[in-house]
Amino acid sequence: MFALGPLSFGAPLALIGLLSLPVLWLLLRATPPAPKRAIFPPLRLLFGAPDDAETPQHAPWWLILFRLLIATLIILGLSRPVWTPPAVVNETRPELILVDNGWAAAANWGETSREAIRLLDEAERDGRLAAIAFTANTGEAPAPLRLDRPDAARRLLASARTMPWSVDRTGAADRITAARADGSLAENMAVTWLSDGIDTEGSRALARALSGLGNVRIIEPDNGRAAVALAPPEPTASGLSIELRRVARDLPRTAPITALGNDGRAIARTDLSFEAGSGIARSELSLPLDLRNRIASLRVEGPGSAGSIRLMGDQWRRPRVGLIDAPSEDGQPLLSDLHYVESAIAPFSQPVRGTLDELLETEAAALVMVDDARTDDDRIAEFVANGGLLIRFAGPRLAARGDSLLPVDLRIGGRLLGGALNWEEPQLIARFGDDSPFAGLPTDPTATVDRQVLAQPGTATPDRVWARLEDGTPLVTAVRRGRGWIVLFHVTAGPEWSDLPLSGLYPRMLQRVLGLAQGGPSTGPASGAWVLDRALDAQGQLTTAPNSARPVAATSWDSASASPVSPPGLYRLGSATAALNVIRADTSISALPRDLPGVQFAGLDGPRPLRFIAGLLTAALIMLALDVVLALALAGRLPLRLFGAAATAWLIALALPLAPPADAQPTTTPPPPVSDDSFALEAALNLHFAYVITGNASVDARSQAGLTGLSQEVARRSAIEPAPPMGINVETDPLIFFPVIYWPVSRDAPALSHEAAARVSSYLQSGGLIVFDTQDADVAMLRAGAPHPGLVTILDSIDVPPLGPVPPDHVLTRSFYLLQEFPGRFSGAPVWVEANPDGASRDGTSGVIIGANDWASAWAVDAQGRPSAPVEGGDRQREMANRFGVNIAMYALTGNYKADQVHVPDILERLGQ
Repeated sequence: MFALGPLSFGAPLALIGLLSLPVLWLLLRATPPAPKRAIFPPLRLLFGAPDDAETPQHAPWWLILFRLLIATLIILGLSRPVWTPPAVVNETRPELILVDNGWAAAANWGETSREAIRLLDEAERDGRLAAIAFTANTGEAPAPLRLDRPDAARRLLASARTMPWSVDRTGAADRITAARADGSLAENMAVTWLSDGIDTEGSRALARALSGLGNVRIIEPDNGRAAVALAPPEPTASGLSIELRRVARDLPRTAPITALGNDGRAIARTDLSFEAGSGIARSELSLPLDLRNRIASLRVEGPGSAGSIRLMGDQWRRPRVGLIDAPSEDGQPLLSDLHYVESAIAPFSQPVRGTLDELLETEAAALVMVDDARTDDDRIAEFVANGGLLIRFAGPRLAARGDSLLPVDLRIGGRLLGGALNWEEPQLIARFGDDSPFAGLPTDPTATVDRQVLAQPGTATPDRVWARLEDGTPLVTAVRRGRGWIVLFHVTAGPEWSDLPLSGLYPRMLQRVLGLAQGGPSTGPASGAWVLDRALDAQGQLTTAPNSARPVAATSWDSASASPVSPPGLYRLGSATAALNVIRADTSISALPRDLPGVQFAGLDGPRPLRFIAGLLTAALIMLALDVVLALALAGRLPLRLFGAAATAWLIALALPLAPPADAQPTTTPPPPVSDDSFALEAALNLHFAYVITGNASVDARSQAGLTGLSQEVARRSAIEPAPPMGINVETDPLIFFPVIYWPVSRDAPALSHEAAARVSSYLQSGGLIVFDTQDADVAMLRAGAPHPGLVTILDSIDVPPLGPVPPDHVLTRSFYLLQEFPGRFSGAPVWVEANPDGASRDGTSGVIIGANDWASAWAVDAQGRPSAPVEGGDRQREMANRFGVNIAMYALTGNYKADQVHVPDILERLGQ
């Protein structure tokens, strides 16, 4: 790089071309313009005239200067000039740049990198040395911190990336202190700290270490651009309570939050609004339990970071637990056994009380039966056999008589303190075995047992006993029945027989048991180690696990935090899945203190380098075109009137780049004006698929690209050769020429006029096919079963027969390929056709196909024929979408001929006769 003050050149050797300008001047001056041809009839007057030799006329001086200016612009453009605004103070000290590259820097990493590059460019232009360091650990040894040429620091910056965990400013302070001690850094330096703006442990220590090298300038994100952190949600009776945190000194802001399922589809959305100067925003996400259990992550829309996404894991799945009502509560529900159970499981489940009939209708994942609610109903055994979980508690009734819904056979009577087969003292709970679901839970010395029901010798095998008392007798037993489980607590659910329901161990044991319920959280063993399955990167995207990741012991899982050895992401232990997130409940988001020693604060919106290469080359290209017009005019080959029009056009073209951009809604570029006859002629002479112009530029471009891709696939896979698709306006253009019309429908689609509705209805009756696509299968469930408003608006004015889902034997499923699913960019949404299998149109086929899978995006290709839009299921789903598109084309062009194949045997038999 070569610099002249604030002006630098990325390719300075190109400036040598300026030396050729004098030679170019001579060449242009020596070359005369092309002679003009004129017809002069009276040639006789010239006979006998003297033949004087004349000097050829050279090009006009202004044209030569104009062409020299073009050459100068091209040479300057190829030299890649950059204007870097100079600093307020002419700096002579070496440069030290410290960069925060933790999760909070991810959203502004582009601006941070550009600022660091600007500082390094200034140092290189001034001939100063530079060093760069980063505050987040990478899991590897950091690069040596020493002064070197700015180009070396620039290479380190290019290889750096943000990390999905917090910065380690204490470690950075230690590295700077050590580098200063061994002489790798100068004693007096220009220090710039590119901060994420959030205070963490070690901020003051780092500021002290930096201030020992010189005055420190901290550059942090400007108001409105600081990172936000999504705190752990809190379960509520109606859904989830969501809290978003940020630096409290920021401007007002609204942040949309989206709840996503495992398949990436949106389940729910809500907006959180920050007041000016507020650091916390809260909102309630109301969802039924079934949808709540499908949430895999919560994400803040916009530029993402590891702190703006919340992975849920199994611990957030709340099973519906049915509590069978006990008939004898004596008017004191707060003293009943069910009250203790309900209070214990409420934080991690959805308890529902009712009769057995009512609970079975709610499709509960587990049933709880206390002794007072005991029943021998056969439906409970069927519930367990089909995968349900039955949790039972002992009591006087069970001690007097057992039944078949028990994991072990019981002795009649039981054992109590001070009676036959008694204890001298209340018994404590023994340590849980390593193979027990309760393994790892600490026993509670206050949880003593006064009475229990005893198992018959020989039936309480080790695999059925999950918990024992200190004398070895079973406290909790379980057995698998069919696809479900029966779990028995050998004490009452209330405190009559033991103090277990009064201890903190009780809800933790029930939480482990509910892990067996279908739809409940999987319970991992407490003695193993959690292994990272998919890691969360700094931008909030799930990716492969890094090499630095190590298993996390189950005993220390609750205290684990995001780091290079335990990156945030989804971990597995057996069948259980758990999420480790960057933001914990105790994570504080606060601004860097303004009283840090020896620092000054600034924003990222500082001076920006100006690059002139695009503007110079564009101006040269426009001037070259204008030079062609001038040369033709001087040679007499361009009439004066045309020359004036051309000059006016070029002046307008030159002025357009200088005009301020207009803030306008996206609109579709109107097609060139054509007469109705030419439109009808083009549509009739060639086979075209058509799409409805909606007025939205992006939607119309996607429709055109989608039908272009479909036309190419149809031509490649069949004998049909469609011409490029045509856009139509249903209000003005004839429709009868098109076999298929693709109609993207937005939520705010306008109603059709009376004339357009009549034209569309006539088209359908005459055998045309319209594919209505709402393109919202990813968020369709948010309508909670309500119809699409834009589709309702359009269909209200069209004579559409009754509709129904595509049946398995419909002609559309076998018109070319054999299909039973009809995916597009999305999949799973139902596809509707006319309910009458013979159709209502004249050719006996359905005139409409209605869906929401965004088929145009799946068909869309670019100018090179490559797919231009991502598809939810990858290449396989794109192939199935193309097959469905071919089926649509064949269905529209051939009608119900596939359905007529049922008559082939009769026809062949008649021909044989």
